[in-house]
Amino acid sequence: MHNHVYKHRTLPGRLCLLGLFLMLALSACLSPALAVDDTAPATEDAEQSKERSFSTGTNFFDHAALSGGLYYFQRDRRRYDPARGRHANNLNHATLQANADFASGFIGDIIGVDFAVFGSHDVKNTGSVDHEMSFVPWNNPWHPNWSKRHTEDGLSIYKAHIKAKAGPFWGRAGYFQPSGPTTLGVNWSVMPGTYRGVNAGADFGGLSLALAWADAYKAPWFKDMNDFRKNDGETKVPWIWSSGLRYTFDSGLMLEGAYGESKQHLWNGQFKTAYAFSPGYSDKDTLSIGYQLYLMGDLDHEKNSPNENFAGIASHHYAFAHYETGPWLFKLEGTYTRAPFSNEHHVGYFAYRLTDRNGSSKGAYDVWWDARSDWNAHNEKAVFAGIQRSLDDVLPLPGFYLGAGAALGWDGKAYGVSEHFKEWAFTVDLGYVKPDGPLKGAFVKLHFTEYRNGTDKPSWEPYKNAFQSEHDIKLFAGIPFDL
Repeated sequence: MHNHVYKHRTLPGRLCLLGLFLMLALSACLSPALAVDDTAPATEDAEQSKERSFSTGTNFFDHAALSGGLYYFQRDRRRYDPARGRHANNLNHATLQANADFASGFIGDIIGVDFAVFGSHDVKNTGSVDHEMSFVPWNNPWHPNWSKRHTEDGLSIYKAHIKAKAGPFWGRAGYFQPSGPTTLGVNWSVMPGTYRGVNAGADFGGLSLALAWADAYKAPWFKDMNDFRKNDGETKVPWIWSSGLRYTFDSGLMLEGAYGESKQHLWNGQFKTAYAFSPGYSDKDTLSIGYQLYLMGDLDHEKNSPNENFAGIASHHYAFAHYETGPWLFKLEGTYTRAPFSNEHHVGYFAYRLTDRNGSSKGAYDVWWDARSDWNAHNEKAVFAGIQRSLDDVLPLPGFYLGAGAALGWDGKAYGVSEHFKEWAFTVDLGYVKPDGPLKGAFVKLHFTEYRNGTDKPSWEPYKNAFQSEHDIKLFAGIPFDL
């Protein structure tokens, strides 16, 4: 175990962040609400007349919706350097993003289109360029150019597809984010990643079916679509696909199963269950419990090759219990990971996606502790406990909340190392969401993480998905709109 040297060089910057957070929150709180004037004339007929005057007579436009927002994200992340015995600058940026999302109505109640675009700009950046909130200065996840010193500004289309529906059936083709019970998910910055392909399904009461096929993917820190490839970054994977089903019972029990493949490369599968009910301890309380199993394996079995990920089937178990009562929310969650290895090429961790490289695809993975690590080394056991409280009954202005959490992981293994990996973290959240008025939905959130790597090993080696200890502070604010 190494000895950390703590220096308070980041205190002024953090105080500035906190000050900005408080000003944004206060500004949102004090935004004037719409006044009620009992002497005003009735507006019902006028509003109906207004709707009629703007009617085009086509569902495509009359049932269309336009949404989006303006977002600000600031981060200061310091990572421990064992060689120098201190924390050093890792990420330090302030980024603006904005998006516009158009969803048409359905022509003939059958067919329509969706289109969405977002832009990103670093207001400042004195750290690494791969912070995932702007566009990185290279065009694919397999060949990063670390000599670059600046992120790129610009626009990217993240949704552009034809959509259709007929009774219980639905579908879309083009640029999309997967819907329905499949193993495909997306990476997120403020905006989501995007697949190119088709997604279809059907809903029959509590039963939902879905399938998805794609030949390209774009993480939100890339402007353009990228082909799928194997781990070596050269061998192309022509397509990936997945299908699944979900059934939700009237009792509150949900069961889901799905399977997916990348052609001649990887397969994955998932089983998810959840049950929500009231234990009756108070007038309004809800207990949600569940278990999820994620599985992965190789299809190509290229022995002693970087394209083979595991020595057998990899698995990731996740169990949770969430209890909500009044202003309180309590969370208790745990994971257990198996990512078996037998040589130096095997990855030694469980990353649920159908192509190996981060940002090259993503799985429908639900675990999110916001505590920096993925907690997914081979043989690692991890637990998380969190608490959140609404402050509506404490403060005169509704919308504030306070939260804290702690995570612990132990017993992780890596190839060629006898020492077992251990890690822990704690988090603190302070946030505000405007509950009403003309800026309803505007938010600001301050999140702090103290993460500790319990070994003196450098980042990424020998534990291939582990980095050294960090201080991490994030400020996130947004003003969404919906027309």
